[in-house]
Order: sequence, then structure tokens, then C-alpha cells
Amino acid sequence: MGPVVTSEDFEAVLFDLDGVLTSTRAVHAAAWKRTFDEFLAGWDARHSTQNAPFDERADYAAYVDGKPREAGVRDFLDSRGIELPEGEPDSSPEEESVWGVANRKQRLVDEELERAGIEVFPGSVAWVRELRWSGLKTAVVSSSQNATTVLAHTGIANLFDAQVDGDTALELHLSGKPAPDTFLEAARRLGVSPARAVVVEDALAGVEAGRAGKFGLVIGVDRDGHAADLAAHGADLVVADLGELLAAPNEKVHRAGPREHRLLAAAKRIIAAADDYAPDPWRLVEHRYNPDYIEQTETLFAVSNGFLGIRGSFEEGEPSFRRETLLNGFHETWPIVYPERAHGFATTGQTIVPVPDGTIIRLFVDEDPVTCQTTEVREFERALDMRSGVLDRSVVYQLADGRRFRVDTQRFVSLAQRHLACIRYEVTALDAAGRLVISSELRTSQGSPQGPSLDPRQTRAFTDEVLRPDVERAEGARVIRTYRTGQSGLAVAAGVDHDFDETVIANVHSKLDASRAHVAFEADVAAGQTVKITKWLAYHYGPGDAVDLADRVARTLHRARGNGHAGALADHQLQVRSFWERSEVLWEGEWAGQQAFHYSLFTILQASLRSEGHGVPAKGLTGTGYEGHYFWDTETYVLPFLIHTSPEVARSLLMHRIRMLPAARARAREVGCSGALFPWRTINGEEASAYYAAGTAQYHIDADIAYAIDQYVRVTGDTDLLFKHGVEVLVETARMWADLGFYSERRGGRFVINKVTGPDEYTTVVDNNLFTNLMAAENMKIAADSVDRLRAESPADFRRLVDQIGLKDEEVAAWRRAADEIYIPYDERAAVHLQDDSFLDYERWDFAGTSPDRYPLLLHYHPLVIYRHQVIKQADVVLATVMLPDRFTAEERRRVFEFYDPLTTGDSSLSECIQAIAAADAGKYRSAEEYLVDAAAVDVADTAGNLRDGVHVASAAGTWMAVVYGFGGYRWRSRGPEFSPILPTRASRLRIQLLLRGSALTVDIEEHRVTYQVKSGDPVTAQHYGQEFTVSPASPVSFSGEYRTRDALPSKSTALPSGDIA
Repeated sequence: MGPVVTSEDFEAVLFDLDGVLTSTRAVHAAAWKRTFDEFLAGWDARHSTQNAPFDERADYAAYVDGKPREAGVRDFLDSRGIELPEGEPDSSPEEESVWGVANRKQRLVDEELERAGIEVFPGSVAWVRELRWSGLKTAVVSSSQNATTVLAHTGIANLFDAQVDGDTALELHLSGKPAPDTFLEAARRLGVSPARAVVVEDALAGVEAGRAGKFGLVIGVDRDGHAADLAAHGADLVVADLGELLAAPNEKVHRAGPREHRLLAAAKRIIAAADDYAPDPWRLVEHRYNPDYIEQTETLFAVSNGFLGIRGSFEEGEPSFRRETLLNGFHETWPIVYPERAHGFATTGQTIVPVPDGTIIRLFVDEDPVTCQTTEVREFERALDMRSGVLDRSVVYQLADGRRFRVDTQRFVSLAQRHLACIRYEVTALDAAGRLVISSELRTSQGSPQGPSLDPRQTRAFTDEVLRPDVERAEGARVIRTYRTGQSGLAVAAGVDHDFDETVIANVHSKLDASRAHVAFEADVAAGQTVKITKWLAYHYGPGDAVDLADRVARTLHRARGNGHAGALADHQLQVRSFWERSEVLWEGEWAGQQAFHYSLFTILQASLRSEGHGVPAKGLTGTGYEGHYFWDTETYVLPFLIHTSPEVARSLLMHRIRMLPAARARAREVGCSGALFPWRTINGEEASAYYAAGTAQYHIDADIAYAIDQYVRVTGDTDLLFKHGVEVLVETARMWADLGFYSERRGGRFVINKVTGPDEYTTVVDNNLFTNLMAAENMKIAADSVDRLRAESPADFRRLVDQIGLKDEEVAAWRRAADEIYIPYDERAAVHLQDDSFLDYERWDFAGTSPDRYPLLLHYHPLVIYRHQVIKQADVVLATVMLPDRFTAEERRRVFEFYDPLTTGDSSLSECIQAIAAADAGKYRSAEEYLVDAAAVDVADTAGNLRDGVHVASAAGTWMAVVYGFGGYRWRSRGPEFSPILPTRASRLRIQLLLRGSALTVDIEEHRVTYQVKSGDPVTAQHYGQEFTVSPASPVSFSGEYRTRDALPSKSTALPSGDIA
């Protein structure tokens, strides 16, 4: 149906509680029935009458639904011709009075809610969130006196700005529904007129109250098949579930721009769809078994450490979408076949290959398999605890004969021992005995997708078995196997071992066949007894000897068992705690926002921390999307976060790139360039992109790497990396640019660079892409400055470099000249920087005529159709204003955002975070927040529709950038760190952490104050809206002011004159 309530027409929405937000109606109905039936039985016995018992459907709707409980007692008893004394609100539940009977019912409700808990209607809460994100106020209006308890139990109290309930009515002497008093009081508290407010009710008395109060719109929720009655009593609109009112995927999130195909981020959260509507800031929780979400949850619940990753498949082996265990850099190669090949095309593809899966643990009870597919699931919860770094799952199965068994599992991939993973597996016989067989497996078949795909984001399907068996060992409860790839020359060893209680498990035996190895454990258990097994998984790979790899696996397993589960878990969690201590972003406000930020940062942790010697694949190790390749994502999106929180990891990733320099030099020769050209997408250092227009033509990868090296050195002060390794890369990339461009007379003698592709892959092989030109100039400038610095500060390293690569002074001078005279496309008539020379010559894309199901465009249109239009896949010129803000004035940056934002589809997940930063910089704070929400929810909401292939690591890191650069207003400029912080409307407080030259700085942003504090390290000198200050561990610095965002009206600190605020 889509939205019928918008911020243009209304200011607030007032919700009834029971039956609209929460599903306690059955509890209330049962309590009313028991209360009245027991009362009537006693009454009839004393008065020789025969009253009909309470009807949970007819009597509930007619006499008690939506009314204060004392009114319900009064009206129902009146229908039976019974009159009782009124009593008092605190009358004993045993007293025979109106209030006594009402309190008896309330006692029963309290007992049942405490026992069974309270559920919420998912569609209702999703719609409440959507309304609040649209800027509307919300309130709960209930006749119940336990509304506060219900809201607290369900965790949704923070979604409402006001609450008017039974206690309020008593205190203010308000008449209950169908009188409009309580709704009118809620509107008064919100400061809105009834005409600008919406009432949402499921009871006849409630819709009557909404109509009587002259509210602008009355929505009836029909959960019992009485839609006609609701309409007759005053509902303007009747829906079966409020989820019908959610913004459809094809409706606009941003008012400007062609983004109506995007989902409204967190309102569509995939886990929320599985019934988690009270998001925990630290846990991603799935509250029930839902096979419809297996594809997505296997990705969301993946655990990894940067070297080893395991998708979130069930231990039982089924159901599953892609059971995959991945090792960073373990790949197979294959020849790229071109129908028409040209010189310099990439020749060898690289694809990440799943390794043997050791997570499978099958359970049999009396030889019958127990799985979510074959057995009734009575209880289910799976939770990724991001604070402790573990994945927990608890399932209660009920067998056909009624016996119940609970399976509890805990899984983690060690951040302390990168070759190690662990599964704690427990089976408890809840109420009956049984004979258990627990079969622990190491499965060797790959789970790569089959069949061709037109989606370039997906991985290649191999027709032949990739891993070929080599060495195998089996001893007791330990199994080790090794395999080799056919083409890449890599070998992998995988092993499993187990710890268990030999007094409980009577028999252990193993078996190996071609496709799997398994170790079976047998135990007879009594009711209440638990069987526990700890399963260890270890992986090593390399080009070396398979026997050596098997020995290394054996040693890893031996050390793990010696350390024990508790020790391994403690070592792992120490790393997790350390990460959060230096990295957490605190977002006080919407719980979903805090959870989404934690998940984004946890994604980076899992993708990078133990990646030593490797890069960060675009999907981390959560799936095989993009074939496990490394892109520019690492340098442009991931490294800014790591440089400021985990500089040692950032250094490792930069060294991985630096070690690719020989291959980059060779690639430059292949495409006719001097210097070095790094690959657009790769695993082993060689170019793996078969489509040069959107691959090799993105020469800006060289400048992205140079920029990252410079940012790392600026923020960390690590000149050792610069002098020993970095300058050589800077020199070779500068040489490439100097050779690629030339001075054009037609461009006023400026240095031009032709036939390149910028970040926007919907506009390829163009002349003078602005992002590329500016970044190339920056690359050459950085290289020249670094050579001068090397000469001055480390003469020995300078002489070594000159001797090693033949560096000449005239080269350095040539880079400076080219950087100074770089051509910058600009259109005077449009008063805007151009994406490239010919961008304005193209026809504007018909966004209005493009159906939402035709996005992303790359999957539905021939590339040539896209290339001849003004349409942008992701930030390009906008990205240039974010990365190089000093190359533009503030007005130019604003103009760039306003011009290009409406042309940007956001078909790339790398777009939202950059648009958020640029929007904030332009004073478009509402758009900035919307983009931030989208960026934070790209995985938990599956907004790109390809979550099944893995998470979006760069977008996760970009979310951090959107918070820190966008709302923290942080930049490292020539004077050092600068801040212009603002507080998003959805947050009451925002705190970020940065590690600057070894000093741990926190920036705490509140509505009327910003506080800077150094937790450890030396004092930090920075700028706050242009005002210099110095902060030390002993002396925090605060600035008072108005920091709450107002769209198009930048916040101003009272400590500064308004003219100083950009």
C-alpha cells in the first residue's frame, strides 16, 4: 500500500498498545475469561442464577476491549444484570467490588506476562521506526495501567515521545475510550493539534474516540475480521497489519535523486523481519527459525578473523545456501577466454576457493536425524555477540514421540590464533532418555555456485573439482587432510580434533571416504543430562609441501587442546575487547542505529585484524562475491578507519600492496606505461579484470594507494614505512602518471590525462576524468614532497633509492610541474566542475521512466546505453570533494553535491557513505542522515539485494567515515586535525575515537556541548570550527554551542563568531 501518513500532512501518530503494537490481547482475553467465569460461578451459586460465561470473542469486543479495566468490569457485569459496589483503585483482588474484580484480572495478566513474555507485531514497530525517521512524533495511548511494564518488556519504549495510559487517566480524571480524552491529552503533550495527528486503534471504542476527538486520520487495525465494524465506528482506513503502510522498495528515500528503488534502510532490516524488533546494541539476534532468510543469515552470522572465515550455516548441515569456509588469498587460477582478444588484456583469472568445511556436527537420537528441516523446532535463538566475538545458538527440538532435546552451540574464529576456530556443542535431554550419536564431519566438496551468472558481483562457477586430495591422517578423534589446487600451485591442510568427557561418551570411531571424514561419538543420556563436545578446526595453506602443512595443522590443534576452550576463548575475547576500547562509536538515540554501527565496525574487525600478508577482499571472508578480490576499496574506504584505530593493521595492508610492486611494474609495461600500474582487482598481485573499460582503465588505483600511504604517514608519523618502502611506490606511481598524460595546447597548455575511467563505472574511458586528474596531481605532489623529505631526513635511504631505481632530479621537477598544471574540467555556464570533458554532452537519464526493478542498471541495460547518458553509479566528483576538499571552495563543494546527487543511482554500496559526508559538508543534514542510515543498513537491511554473496566491507568502513568525517566534521589538513562537529537529529549523543600520532582522542558531541579528551598519549593540538585548542589527558576541552543539526543551517558554536563557521 505504501505511505498514507507523511510529514507534510501530519506531525504525530498516536498508537493504542494492545492489539496494535503488542500481541497481549490473547493474554488479556484469557485473564478476563478466568476472572469473570470464576466470579460468575460464585455469584450463581450464591444467588441461584445461571449466567452465561464470558465469551472471549463477542463479550471481549463488546464490553472490555479498549476500555479501562474497571469500566470493562462495570459494563460486562451490567450485561448480566449484576451491580457491585465501586470499591477503590487499591481494593484487594479478593474484594467483591468493581475495583476488586478489575484488580483480580490485572493480577492474572501480570502473572501470565511474567511467565510467557510479550510479543510485538513486527509490521507495527517497523512502521513506527519509519515514521520517526520521517520526522513524525509518536505516542502510546492505552487504557491499561500496565503499559509501562509492557513497553519495558518489549524494549520499544524509546520509540515514543509521550505515553498516556490508565494511570494517567486516573491521575488527571480523564474519561476512558470511547471518549477522546486520553488521545487529546497525548496530542497536547506532543504539542500538536488533533487535526495534524493520526490515531491508530484496533478496538471499536478506540476508533470512536479518534473520530470524536476530530483527529486528522483514524486508522483501524483489523486482526479479527471486523473491518466493516471498525469503518462503521469511525476508521478512515482499515488495514490487517501496519506493515502494509511501510514505504515500498520503489518509493523515495531521498527527496532529490533517482533513489526510489532503494529500501528504507533499517525499517527493512533482515533480522527485524525475523521478529527482532527490540534491537540489542551489541547482539544481532534471530528469534525464530526462518528458512526464508537462510541466504542472508548465512552471511550476517559469519565469523572470521581476516585470515579464516566461516559462513553462518547450521552445524547440522541443513538447510543451507552455501556452506563455505574461506581462507584469505587461497585461490585457483584459470585462463581468461576472450572471443576477440587485444594486446595487454588480463590473461589469468583468480577466484577464491572454499576449503574443506569442518563445521558440520550431525545429531541422531535413536538413529533418527535431528535437524531444523526434519524435526519440530519448539524454541530457537541465534545471536552474534559483537562485544565478545562469538556466535551462539540454542534450539529446542521436539521429536515425533514428544521427547525434547536442546542443542546449544557456540562458535568463534580466533582473533588470537588466526589459523584456529572452535565450536562448543552441547546436547541436553530435557525430559526423557535417549541414545545419541553425534557425527562430527570434515567435508571436502566445495559449495561454489553452479551455472552462469550475468551479475559481475558473483563468483565464477567451476565445472571441475578444484581441490585434489593429497595427504590424510586419522587418529582417535583427530582427522587431518591436505589438498592441492590444479592451477595456482597452492596446497591447503585442514584438520579437526575434539575434547569430550570420556565418562559420558562411550564410543568414538572415525571414517574417511572420498568426499568427507567424520568422527562419531555415542552416548546414552538420561533425562536432564548434557553431552558436551569441543570441536577444534585448524587450517594452513601455502605453495609448500603438503606434509609440512599437515604437521602445522597438527601443532595448531595440539596447542589449542592444551590451552582448552576457556583459554582459547579468553585469548580471543581479549582481542575483541581491545578493538572496541579503541574503536567504538557511541550513538545514543535509536537502538537500531547503535546496533548498525557496531555491526559495521565488527565487519571491519572480522575482515582485517589477522589479514597479515594479505589484503581485504570486498566481501571479507563472509562469501565468495567478487571472487575474493582486493580492490581500491581497501585504500579508499577501509584504511581511513584502520589508520585512526588500528594503525598496525593499516601498516600490514599497505605492506601487502607494496609487495605487489614488481607485478605492478610488469603490468605497466604490458599496457605501455612507465613506472608501475597496480591491478584493479586481484588476489595474487596480477590484474584479474577481464573488462578493461571498468577495470584497467581505472588508473586512479595508483593514486588511491599513494593517497593512503600519505594519510597513514600523516596520522601515525611512521616514517620508517615511508622511507624504507613507501617512497619507492610513490615514485613509480608518479612515473606512471607523468607518462600517461601530456600537455595539451587545446587545453591551454594544461596537463591532461585521456582515456581513463573514474570511480563512476557508468561513464568509462573518458578524457580528463576530474577525480583521476586531481588524484594524479596529488600523487605526483606527494611523491615529490616525499623524495625531498627522504633526501633531507634519511640520506642513506635516499642514496639507496637513487641507486636502485635510477631516480633523477628532473623527474621530481616534472611531477611538480604536472601537478601544478593539471587540467580541471569546469563549465562556466553550469557553474560546476565536470566529471569529464564530455559529461554534459550526454543525454540525461530518464529516471522517471525507469522502473524500480531495473536497478541496478548494470544488470538490465547494455553498457553502451548507460555510457551515453548522464547517470552515475557512485560518487565520482563528489568523492573528489571529500578526499581533496581543499581543491574546492565551500560553495563549489555545495554546488557539486547539488548537481551530481540527483544523477547518482547508488547502484554501488560505496556511494551512500560518501554522499552522506558531502551532504553534511553542504549543510544538507537531513539528506546526510538518510544516506548515513542507508550506509549503516546496507547489510542488515540487504539494500543491495546481494547479501547472500557476502557483506559489504567497504561500505561498513564508509559508515564510520560518514559518522566521523560527516558529522564529526573531521579532516586532517596541513595544520593537523580539524573538527566541525554536528549532532544528527536521530542521536542525543555521538562519541567518536581517533588515534592521532599515538594519542587516543575522543570527541563527545552533545546538543549543547562538544568535549575533546585525550585518554592516553601526548597532548593533541587541533581546530574546532577554526579555533585552535590543545587537549591533554589531564585537561579536557569543551565548547558550548548549538550543535543540533538544522537542514541547510549549519550549527554554530557560541565560542566563535558565526562568520567563522563554514
